[in-house]
Amino acid sequence: MPRTDLARRQRAMTELDRYAGMAVKHSVEQYGREGTLHDKALRLFDDDSVWSRPWVPGDFDLGRAREHAVYQDRFDEAQRLAWNHLQWGLDYSIVGRGELQIIVINRHAVKAFEGVLPSMAALEDRESFEEVDHFAAFRTVIEGMRRRYLPQRAEPLYAISPSGFQSERVNRVMRHAIGLMGRATLGPHFPALFFLARGLKTHNFKPFENAIATWDEGPEGIRTISHLHRLDESRHMATSLWIARLANDVLDEAPFESRTLFRAAVHAAWPPGRMAESRIGYWRTVLDEAPIFQTVPREERALLLAHVAHNTEQGLQHLHFRQENLTRQANKKIVEECGLPLPLKRAFVDALRADPATSPLVDAVVLPAA
Repeated sequence: MPRTDLARRQRAMTELDRYAGMAVKHSVEQYGREGTLHDKALRLFDDDSVWSRPWVPGDFDLGRAREHAVYQDRFDEAQRLAWNHLQWGLDYSIVGRGELQIIVINRHAVKAFEGVLPSMAALEDRESFEEVDHFAAFRTVIEGMRRRYLPQRAEPLYAISPSGFQSERVNRVMRHAIGLMGRATLGPHFPALFFLARGLKTHNFKPFENAIATWDEGPEGIRTISHLHRLDESRHMATSLWIARLANDVLDEAPFESRTLFRAAVHAAWPPGRMAESRIGYWRTVLDEAPIFQTVPREERALLLAHVAHNTEQGLQHLHFRQENLTRQANKKIVEECGLPLPLKRAFVDALRADPATSPLVDAVVLPAA
């Protein structure tokens, strides 16, 4: 396979280098001006009124609990408010679990740039710093929720990881191994694939976070955390787009192009059934363990959970109305502009379209014929 044209490679390096320097500068300025998300989270519960207001718009609940008779007729206002707060916990525990994966695998994904474009490694060091701050903030808020709603639990309530293995203990051990295997098996294709997948995952939650950050009914502290997080994630979206588009021009294409291997990598990022399982398992634990819901008879809680499970599985088979513009168009752009060879782009899209829960993520993508 011919190597990338030298002039094209130089243009790609110049573009990435300029972008990396600009992104780091903006991050440093933002944190210098606003402080960390973790600092904001530590101060969130200084005001008890945070518990008296909803944290997320009601439509966030894919399980549509509000439509069920148990929610409507048996839940009191405190229980409905708790459900809303716990919805925030579900969404941000999924985001946080994903960022734990990113912190480690990021470094492996940009390893190939060392000695070629050091500014990219510096950018990922900065983004990893941000991801550590994000997770610390989410962990602090989720711990506050544990104290209020599940005080008998030894650990905060998190949804299972949206990627990799179900067990967080196994994921902690395997993150470096996944990065090493990606570099070893995919070679110079690994950065483009990783940032392509990272971009789609970031685009998925972005519309919801925008809604929290601008929702006047929510507490100021919750809105501030979401606002600062979305500023970082906007840069991360741009980073994913730039690297997915230009990494192969800088690193040259790898001679080994296994569609089977690419499909396996996609399944590692989006394990079949995991998106529904993480949400349903979370609500099962809430209904089984949270003292605030124990006034509702067990059989009625079981009926509510069955309703939530059914609607979650159905809801994942199409984009939420909040995702129809930003998520659809951002995913279309990053996939179609990605610098991977066309057969591998097809393998990526085909793997997502094979699962009804991930197919909507690429429903707008149009790839050229062979």
